Amino acid sequence: MEKGHNTKDQHPGARVSVKLGVCKRQNHTATRCDTANQGSRRGTPLWMTDRGSEGRKIGLSVVLLVLFLPALPSLADSASRTIEKLVIGTTMEVKSLSLDDAALSTLRHITTHQGLVYLDDNGQFSGDLAESWRTEDARTWTFTLRADAMWHDGRPVTARDIQYTIEAFVKFIPVYRSHFGLIDSVKAPNDRTLIIDLKQPNPRFLVNLLVLRVVPSHIFQKVDDPRTLNGPEAMVGSGPFVFDFFDPTLGTMGFKAFEKYRRGPPAVKRLQFRFFKNTDTMILALRRGEIDLPYVYASGIAPFYVPALQKDRSLAIHLQQNLGVPAALFFNVHRDPVNLRDFRHALALSIDYQEILNVFGRSYGAIPTKGFVPRGSPDFVDTAPMTCDREEARRLLDALGMTDIDGDGVRERDGRPVQVELMFRGDISGDLRLAQLLQEYFQTVGIRTRLKPVDAAVFRSLSDQDRSHMALLARTTPWGMMMWAGCGSGYMDARYIGWSSSDDPVFTNLVDRMNGTLDPENYRKAAAELQHYYARELPAIALYWNVLIQPYPARLRGWKVSPMYGLLWEESWFGIGLEP
Repeated sequence: MEKGHNTKDQHPGARVSVKLGVCKRQNHTATRCDTANQGSRRGTPLWMTDRGSEGRKIGLSVVLLVLFLPALPSLADSASRTIEKLVIGTTMEVKSLSLDDAALSTLRHITTHQGLVYLDDNGQFSGDLAESWRTEDARTWTFTLRADAMWHDGRPVTARDIQYTIEAFVKFIPVYRSHFGLIDSVKAPNDRTLIIDLKQPNPRFLVNLLVLRVVPSHIFQKVDDPRTLNGPEAMVGSGPFVFDFFDPTLGTMGFKAFEKYRRGPPAVKRLQFRFFKNTDTMILALRRGEIDLPYVYASGIAPFYVPALQKDRSLAIHLQQNLGVPAALFFNVHRDPVNLRDFRHALALSIDYQEILNVFGRSYGAIPTKGFVPRGSPDFVDTAPMTCDREEARRLLDALGMTDIDGDGVRERDGRPVQVELMFRGDISGDLRLAQLLQEYFQTVGIRTRLKPVDAAVFRSLSDQDRSHMALLARTTPWGMMMWAGCGSGYMDARYIGWSSSDDPVFTNLVDRMNGTLDPENYRKAAAELQHYYARELPAIALYWNVLIQPYPARLRGWKVSPMYGLLWEESWFGIGLEP
């Protein structure tokens, strides 16, 4: 299978495609508000490869995003294509320039660093550092690199850089042991050829590579542990921007256009990020004109900010369907009492989903279904909606032998109070209020909840590495829903990120079928069965679904929308300009 950057010259069998939805106007949006349809349409995976000399065509099931991306206002011919400075506000806290800083990892990808492949604005794989790629069996993948890719220090990007990055990330950054766990070996026979062998065939492998940020081996090999680099040299990349400065005291970070970039310099000459402790102060800065736009990866702003922003004629609002879950409750199915299926169902029945939607999603959201996967996602199937039925919840708990013996409002089992420990990010706006609501809901059916707020580092340690949590509150991203076998399986599977630590044979068999099948129809069937499994077992609960709300300067036209990163990505840096 060959795939180059220019898809017009491809054999049609080599093209990964998804269907696009029809954009419709929404009554609740502003005059200058670009909207995305929230309806559902199933994407058809179409990924073909030659099988050796037989020449047979086999459909590899790579299910990406069904996108409902509206056409943003186009750029007039008379517009200026030079923007001196763009100031972006964010609540994503960057603490250091180290490779394992999660917030910086996102900013690297949209400014200084690149991967092998990316998703274009049509949801199709396109080449980043890779000029083309091929596989005959979905196990051995061969990539040909661009000849004109250059590091910011002037050295050429080589296959050895990518080999080093993959091997170092797997060794030193725990989350990449999940993302690249299928890789058996990486070889660089010459500067422009990279060969990746997998432990087993996986037609979805390119999805994993979407989170690769390649680093220069000639810089990082100087240290034993690449995470220890924490100066400007750690920010040398090959993308359209060059790192300029980081001032943690002032909470700012700057980038300059890379004048020698292979596409030429981007339209934006300087990017500056301002870091805010909370969303309220960030939106206030936006209204005062101190920042040009706010940005939080795979998130957007809360609906209650919209009415005031709609009155500001200097701003426009873009809506993008969220194919992640903005808030979900994950159960570690190996921890008592959430290891009991009926207990999980009882907790789910105690939740007032309409109240959560009213508080957090308003008219920009919807009550989810038990199948977890957001409506509009590829291979979505309808399952029963999440409902609040506390009488049924109490009946289930009684049947489990959990009763309030002493009349204190808390159920006991075997003479001990039944308690759930709920871990959540204390540094994320809204998560404390949502955790408090869940605590109130669980109390209505006699279950005590201990809230455990933690910071990002502790959260990752306890959830991704130790897996010692009982229940956790978190969101999922559009890419996260694609990873592993898709349909959110990576968040559930104990063999991957595994917030639910799911490992029962029924579940793992479904995931393995999805990961290994070469037949799109077989993938769809397994994906449907997986969603019914979620509905039956409830390893996780989606608390609401929503659309992403992204304000941006009305004076800037020509934005492109990334399925993963929204408005901030390379195609926007080369596409936007100032209206006359």
